[in-house]
Amino acid sequence: MGKVRKVKTRTPSGVDTSADLEQALDSDAAGESAGCGPIEAICVHLQRSDVEDKLNGLHSFAVLALRKEKVREICGSELARIAAPLLCDKDSAIRNAAAGAFRNLSVFGTEVCDFLVENDILTALLTLIRSYDLTKNGFENELHADTFLQAIHVLRNLCESSPTATEAFNQANFLPSLLMGFDYRKFGLEVAISVAQLVLVVSENNTSSWNVLASSSILPELLAVPAESHAQLYLNALAAGILCNVPACSAAHTREILNSLDKLLTIDPQAQLLSCKTEIQNSKSKNEAPVLEISMETEEMAEAQSANQSKPNQCDADVTLKNLEHLLDAQRLVAEIITNLGSSDDQSNWGTDSEQSETESVADFDMEDEAADSGAGGLPANFLETIKENKVVEKLWQKAQPLDPALEKLLGDQEEIMEKVVKLRVSYLICLQNLCNVLAAEDLGGHSDVYNMWMTLGQQAFKGTEDVAILEAITSLMRSSLSLLKSHRDLFGQMTENDLNMIIEGASKCTDLNIRVNWNRMLGTLGSLLSEPLVKVIVQFLLTSCAKEEDLWVLSEGLDGLMDIFAVDDWPQIIAELEMCDRVQALEELFKSKLRQQRRELKERRATIYTVKTNFARFVSYLSKNCKQ
Repeated sequence: MGKVRKVKTRTPSGVDTSADLEQALDSDAAGESAGCGPIEAICVHLQRSDVEDKLNGLHSFAVLALRKEKVREICGSELARIAAPLLCDKDSAIRNAAAGAFRNLSVFGTEVCDFLVENDILTALLTLIRSYDLTKNGFENELHADTFLQAIHVLRNLCESSPTATEAFNQANFLPSLLMGFDYRKFGLEVAISVAQLVLVVSENNTSSWNVLASSSILPELLAVPAESHAQLYLNALAAGILCNVPACSAAHTREILNSLDKLLTIDPQAQLLSCKTEIQNSKSKNEAPVLEISMETEEMAEAQSANQSKPNQCDADVTLKNLEHLLDAQRLVAEIITNLGSSDDQSNWGTDSEQSETESVADFDMEDEAADSGAGGLPANFLETIKENKVVEKLWQKAQPLDPALEKLLGDQEEIMEKVVKLRVSYLICLQNLCNVLAAEDLGGHSDVYNMWMTLGQQAFKGTEDVAILEAITSLMRSSLSLLKSHRDLFGQMTENDLNMIIEGASKCTDLNIRVNWNRMLGTLGSLLSEPLVKVIVQFLLTSCAKEEDLWVLSEGLDGLMDIFAVDDWPQIIAELEMCDRVQALEELFKSKLRQQRRELKERRATIYTVKTNFARFVSYLSKNCKQ
């Protein structure tokens, strides 16, 4: 679930991150190895017998790994291969420093994780984790616990990026013992959350893990535990997410999963943001609180946790920040869980908006009509019942709203917060879109509520937001909700040409392909709902915009929207006045030309585009006969 990970990093405890160390690394003046670069100097230190030399080398490695521009250079060296065995060193401080350094490096994505796997970091990493006996009552000391945390985070990053790492995890048979780490009373919430994050990653599409998880009672038990903090709420959400990854568990515990998430859906993140901001501002003068950084993604918890581990002298701002991190992580996971619970095998392409757009065919809107008529289709009854009982749609809609302007202004200097809030909002918009695809309008509050949602989203879209992710999510939800209103023309009786021109202007100015497709398809749907004068405006725009379109996919979706309009009425007056016969023939030639030019780039859109090709040829033939008559 939610595999987009921003690069965030950890500075190991005790590491000198001063300008002097940075300058030493840049000036190739590390240690006593004059004349060689910093990476070579670190390698020399790591191969010495002295513990302090090794620690200095590992700390330098950790700092170097914080710098994205150095990652490629690290991967081109022997540093990882030399440092890997230190994960099993007899000295606990060296094991901890090595785990921290590899954790920093492993957050830089698939290519880096593949490199680490190829350099056999897994052998030492799995040996380190295997050395922990979770049947015992807690850890030996804080360093022992921290090393376990770092190792778990490294393994999670590797398994998320590399199938080889996941297979190694399966062969190591770690899962049964790892589940003991969910006992937060014994090991603490930070450890339990870290283990749950790893299990969430390795349980997704990994059938080898499902039997173990299905036979364990700890996950359902966690759902029933009353959560007293945001950290516990997050742990509950992670347990719910793991159960959703296991088909048998998902089906058996649908109601329990949704009920466990209800408290998270009830909490207002905007109020929490305001509270967090105020407390941190108040504490800065006393405690010099760190710059606020929030990790909202399940995969990013690693970086946030290490910077905020509970310590006796921890300031109030740190505690506030950590609580907010847990809340935002948990609330984002909620949207993914609800989407997964409401999906089925034949709806497996919902994951993201762009994925849905790329896999749709010309027949999509016929299927949408059928879905609107048949209600929730094959959804489990307890899913639909619980969605209604807990007013989930209403709560999702509240969280999908933009920040209050005053709060947005207050948080304006916190770029990291604003970035994460945007991602949280997008996740809820996409979740609502997914529900629109599987629920009947009555289950979403009725046709009037769906129409009001569509109008509100339109107003938000035209306020000039520059964030592409938000606008794509808004227009995708608008498109899905509009498909539920096809049988209710009366709701659009008051729509004016000015209203329509706002949509047309948005479509004409948009440079993002996914958003442009959403606008064009909405115009095609509106063409079956509005009066003839407005339909004529839409047809004129689609004819003109398609003639100028450079992208084959957007062109095909525009032509498909045009065909949708004439699938309901013949509109002979519009055909005559706009001289459509000649124009659609020209569009057909344009389409064929672009298909020849771009046919090698079609990939997963091939079926969609070739279906449009066939249907549009028939449409041109239909118009030719109509014109003769």
